[in-house]
Amino acid sequence: MTETFAVRSKRVKQASLTSDCWPVQVWGLAYCSGFGNYSAMCEYLATDECGGQAIRKRALTGDFPVSGLPDAGSG
Repeated sequence: MTETFAVRSKRVKQASLTSDCWPVQVWGLAYCSGFGNYSAMCEYLATDECGGQAIRKRALTGDFPVSGLPDAGSG
């Protein structure tokens, strides 16, 4: 039996990343909500471990893109 997996990828410049949760920085706040799939919701939602407090506050106040860092492309 063959299993099929859907994956997403994005290139992000290392200089753009901070010590906050990298998946939230790359994919945005949707990462911790399971991208709408609540059974896949991040178990660390709204915690320091998932950049919950710092990066969520920045995103919600407009200091960080809610949808995550832009794709740096292939260059």
